[in-house]
Amino acid sequence: MTFKELFRLSHREFTVYKTRSRATIVTIGILFGVLLAALLIFQGLENTTLKYAKDATNGEVYLASSYDKASLVSDRIQKFGGVVATLNDEQKAEIGEEIPESVIIAKFSSLDKAYEYYSKSDKKDLHYNSDDYQIVELFSNQIGVYKYFRDKNKDFIRPISLVLVAVSAFILAFTMAHLIASSTKTFVLYRSIGASKGQLLLIYFAYLLELCVWAAIFAIALALVLAGIATAVCWKQLLIQLATIYPSAPNFWPILIGVNLQCVEVILCMFLAAPVSFLLCLDQFSSKKIAQKLKGD
Repeated sequence: MTFKELFRLSHREFTVYKTRSRATIVTIGILFGVLLAALLIFQGLENTTLKYAKDATNGEVYLASSYDKASLVSDRIQKFGGVVATLNDEQKAEIGEEIPESVIIAKFSSLDKAYEYYSKSDKKDLHYNSDDYQIVELFSNQIGVYKYFRDKNKDFIRPISLVLVAVSAFILAFTMAHLIASSTKTFVLYRSIGASKGQLLLIYFAYLLELCVWAAIFAIALALVLAGIATAVCWKQLLIQLATIYPSAPNFWPILIGVNLQCVEVILCMFLAAPVSFLLCLDQFSSKKIAQKLKGD
């Protein structure tokens, strides 16, 4: 039996049990679609807020650092891709106070690298006291915005993704159990035309993957619709709020649709539910179980 024949037979199960398949697709699609919508909206909000925050410095991040070992500060600035900067008179006037000579000003072109420097995650490797190592951002709050959204994603996305994988796996397993109960005679037919047990397993695993593909398409479409609605509803209020926080910045369109790697992770989690649910139903394919169902029929 060729792979083309295997996929044709798996698609047959999809079309024969169309109502049940569609119900499963919609249920899983809604679960993950809402999560994807939250991701798109959060990333879109972060992108818009950072546009405002970056306007004051053209995207560059200025960090003022103070520590009793100036050489350590200089080494860390260089390590994370920053350069020691000298402020001009206009920048000094904007700060409004005199900066002590012990303070080192660093300029970063990359917000990611600036955040790594700011987070002081290398304190154990370099053996310095992070409490005494003071870092303050000048002219803007890009670090604060970046940190806020990183923390929200860390606390919100991963735990919910794991829960949704478990829920989706049980939904798929429930669908598969009903399908197996209704397809006992089909098993016998497939075996009679020469399908091995391994090929039989591949047919129904391909069926689960097809459910996941359609559920992913449905979830993405739903997420885009929800994010579009959120953009339309929040458009005016966001413009007002951001203009209040960043009065000197021009108005940027608050489009609440943004994509990041976590969106890909959520989609992968959907497909992870397929093998998990398949393993939960694996015992249903044993010859003993099939024989018991045939006797029951």
